[in-house]
Amino acid sequence: MNKTLRFQSSWYNEFPWLHFHTCVRASHQRLSDFARCAEDVFLKSGFSNWKKAIQKFRSHEKSAAHKLSVENLKFHKHQEGISSQLSSQLLHDQHQSRAALIKIITTLKYLAEQGLAIRGHETSEGNFAKLLQLRAEDDKKLKVWLSNKVSYTSVPIQNEILKTMANAVVREICNDVNQMSTQFGLITDGTQDIQGNEQEAVCVRYVDDKLNVHEELLGLYQVSATTGVFLSKMLQDTLISLQLPIQHLRAQTYDGASNMSGKYKGCQAEIKKVQPLALYVHCGAHVTHLIISKAIPNSLFIKNTLDNLQELGILYRSSGKFKHMYLNIHTDDLNTPSPTSLKPICPTRWLTRYAAVKAVLDNYPDVLGALQEAAKELGSTTASRAAGLYKCLSSGECLLGLYGSLPLIQCLENFNKSLQGSKVTVSGMLEAAEVTIKSLQSLRCEHKFKRLFEEAEQKLHLCDLDAIPLPRKKKISKRLDQGLGFASNYCHDSAEEFYRVEFFSVIDAAVLNIKEYFTSTDLTEYQDLSSVLLTGTHKPEIITKYPELNESLNQQLDFFHNQFKGSTVEDYRKIFADMVPEVRRMFPQVEALLLLLLVSPASSCTAERSFSALRRLKTWLRSSMSQQRLNHLMICHVHRDRLATLSPQAMSEEFI
Repeated sequence: MNKTLRFQSSWYNEFPWLHFHTCVRASHQRLSDFARCAEDVFLKSGFSNWKKAIQKFRSHEKSAAHKLSVENLKFHKHQEGISSQLSSQLLHDQHQSRAALIKIITTLKYLAEQGLAIRGHETSEGNFAKLLQLRAEDDKKLKVWLSNKVSYTSVPIQNEILKTMANAVVREICNDVNQMSTQFGLITDGTQDIQGNEQEAVCVRYVDDKLNVHEELLGLYQVSATTGVFLSKMLQDTLISLQLPIQHLRAQTYDGASNMSGKYKGCQAEIKKVQPLALYVHCGAHVTHLIISKAIPNSLFIKNTLDNLQELGILYRSSGKFKHMYLNIHTDDLNTPSPTSLKPICPTRWLTRYAAVKAVLDNYPDVLGALQEAAKELGSTTASRAAGLYKCLSSGECLLGLYGSLPLIQCLENFNKSLQGSKVTVSGMLEAAEVTIKSLQSLRCEHKFKRLFEEAEQKLHLCDLDAIPLPRKKKISKRLDQGLGFASNYCHDSAEEFYRVEFFSVIDAAVLNIKEYFTSTDLTEYQDLSSVLLTGTHKPEIITKYPELNESLNQQLDFFHNQFKGSTVEDYRKIFADMVPEVRRMFPQVEALLLLLLVSPASSCTAERSFSALRRLKTWLRSSMSQQRLNHLMICHVHRDRLATLSPQAMSEEFI
């Protein structure tokens, strides 16, 4: 029986490789050249044995030649070339490396912001290593990266990343100075770190586009000498390295040490040889400390009182038994509150005496009771110190010294606190000095001292102590008591009169020192410059000194004063800040004059605050820190706000 045999479409379902001619395609692409027992009918001549088609198809499907063709086609379809494979793997490795590097950078950034130690006694025990391990618990890729031989967590890598972050912050500050302000002021102060190395903090003061004043730390520099010539060269090198032109320097503020304020060889004098327009201002906060230090010795009873308070503070701080005895003096009496803690007087710190004097006055009976008890019960050395302090503090003269020193210290301390700000201007400091003088002179009044004297007597009566006696009259020496016409020794009528004279002498000395310190040559020149702005006075000899001012200033000042009124530099700063840009551009010379007045620092508080950060960073446990690492950590820690805005991605790209 004759049958017509032909290909059936149902075979595609059972053998899908027939549709794609798998072995033919592999042969054309030379992917089956090494196949064993290849069947020519499935490659070239074609298949026609339809009677045994299913049997042949199943046999071919199981053959090694067919399986090799299928695998090679599959691999060739999905696999790229060798170079593409290598590039893809490289990109994958780079992506993982960048992700791990960003984690490392953000970890260092956090530790630097908080001022925490990065390494411990061993590198693997430090905060940096432990924090990375903690973060790796939630990130498997980071955990794998940290297990690599090269993990980029070594100390040199840490230093390089810290340097990258610190340089980015300093660059941002310098760009703000050069683009916003142009003119700037310089603040410098020095201290010793835990190792005894001299560290100089260099800060810059500038004004932004909105006329807001900024004081920023530029760095901490270790110096081998503290002479005025050496420090001036250090400052000039710093400005050059930071690309801050010294031609734009308009003010410098330091403390009153001779190496800084010296007229001929001081740092300020050496800077003026290069830039004569850099006016020197003695730090106002240091000045107030010097004023009270020079005024107090004019009254013996006030000086002795403060010395006794200092000894009391040292005893309170050094003797734990006396401290416990004082704080628990009312343990048996539940209705009487415990006394507050005592505060020592720091002789080298800015005015911190008011709190110490007030604490003793508020707890005077408890202080005397604790001293008396300590003199009986404690060891011989502490007992003798307590007995001596009890004898001094229980006298009426000492109590009067507490009451007499309190208003003087409070007045000067308020003046000092008003200068402890980065936005304080020199003109504001001078006005505050005038107010302080008036406040001190108002204390020079008989009835006010009489009230202080009566308060002291009432306190003595409550504490059951002797009244304030009149000091013993000194005997005239025989050399003078010869009847040769010398006046007899004056004798005060009462103790109040005697102590009032000494109290007034302290006030007079304080007022005299304020006038002396705040009338230096550069401050006089600053006042002349401010009078040009405040009154519109034409002073060509002042204006021609500054290259940023020209003759059109007089015309703009006349027009400006017709439209706007103010009495202080701060008033005019607010006026300009509130102006619309179109009106503000009408007075460019007046604004330039205002900027000259605003860039002058009134105190070195910004540098002093950096020393607080230094004590937090370089402790005795971290004393082996190198200078570069210390400087980079200082900048990152002090400028935490700026550091927080830096992109970890950008820092990683710069590091790479």
